[in-house]
Amino acid sequence: GNGLVYVGSQFGQSQLLRILDAPSPSGTVSGGRTDDRRGRGTGLEDTTYLSLVEEHDNLGPIVDFDLRPVGDAPASSPGGPGGRGAGRARQSVAATCSGVASEGSVRIVRNGVGMSERAAVDVPGIKGMWGLRRSFGDVDDSFLVQSFVGETRVLGVQGPGDVGMDRGDDAMEDDGDDDDEEEVGALAEVTIEGFDPARSTLCACNASVGRHDLLVQAVEDGVRLVDSSTLACVARWSPFDDDDDEDEDDGPSGFITVASANESGQVVVALRGGALVYLAAEEGDGDDGPPSLRRVGRTALDREVSCLDLSPFRPGTSDDDGMDVDGPAACVTASPVVAVGLWDDSSVRLLSLSDGDALDELLRVDLGRPASGAPVEGTPSAAADNAGEAAGARDMMARSLRLVTMDPRSSSGTNPSSCPPSRHGGPVDMLLVGLGDGRLVSFVVDAPSPSSRAGAP
Repeated sequence: GNGLVYVGSQFGQSQLLRILDAPSPSGTVSGGRTDDRRGRGTGLEDTTYLSLVEEHDNLGPIVDFDLRPVGDAPASSPGGPGGRGAGRARQSVAATCSGVASEGSVRIVRNGVGMSERAAVDVPGIKGMWGLRRSFGDVDDSFLVQSFVGETRVLGVQGPGDVGMDRGDDAMEDDGDDDDEEEVGALAEVTIEGFDPARSTLCACNASVGRHDLLVQAVEDGVRLVDSSTLACVARWSPFDDDDDEDEDDGPSGFITVASANESGQVVVALRGGALVYLAAEEGDGDDGPPSLRRVGRTALDREVSCLDLSPFRPGTSDDDGMDVDGPAACVTASPVVAVGLWDDSSVRLLSLSDGDALDELLRVDLGRPASGAPVEGTPSAAADNAGEAAGARDMMARSLRLVTMDPRSSSGTNPSSCPPSRHGGPVDMLLVGLGDGRLVSFVVDAPSPSSRAGAP
């Protein structure tokens, strides 16, 4: 229907081709653009009705192969024998003799996730990005929020009748009389009136709170709620204006260093000095009342916060075809816990978000050693010699966190025996921890309770 044809090759590379409406000069084609160095202005024999869109590597036929282990560390390194890497399973790669005749080659095949670059834009100094939908019920994102040092920029998909999506002055000057001819759906820098463009964005997301369809932005001096239809700021909270429920234990507020929010309107921010504040977006009074941000709880931690995650676990609604939790049509779920990682601390803490015991510690996961002397699957060993102990402690600090619900049956290539156990045999709630050395560690979270302490999920 789109004029595309896929050509599978037994010996060479497979190609995805586009059928053109008019002949084009033949030559090297890349990304849908034809290199016409070999036939501009020549006869019909030098033209083609095909344009190359993608080319896929072909490993077949494999004449011979060998399986080789890789990733061994030297014996003298901390990760060598006797060090932190002792006993760790090694990954293997396959060296294959592929193809025939002029298409023959030696290929190295590794098990893992492959990434294909579709487009690249040189944007120096960028610190973070978030995709936002114009309306909570939309399927596709309309905004790309880009955070830089000391500023925030927003790219938006321009459409007819968009409110608040004004383009910059330079863009407006260049448009001239071409506005009517501008292609609908073009990506351009836009302005969201309710966002603070003069500060770095720490977190941004869509939220649905009662009848309110909101965009959430957290910057170093506060949290903003923006109406998605007017793109105007309708509620704001700042640690410097926070006078709710003050008591003698509350220390002076500082700038926000880390923030996390989810689609139910829950927001947790970390302040300088190790203070943690839990906010909740609430529906306004009456039919026309604006939403508000209420401070639910506050606690002081013994170290600065390095990372937070407030992603809710998905309800166990899986069926024989696996879970269907993608897209905004899935129900909005509040998170019962927040995951917190600290600087100079080899642990991750799960804190409660219940109104009665907000920010009480439910669980502490020690990333350096299994809890209570019992081995925990996926927990790296903390045994290290004295020379590598300091570097090892830095490597074991959590740099990023993610709470997520996974379904072992959703991947046809998953070995059921390798999946983490689930009490109910269905979806599994997990905590993913990105460490300072680039490794990803996973834990199963199974009904944490206030009595759990210093354990692994």
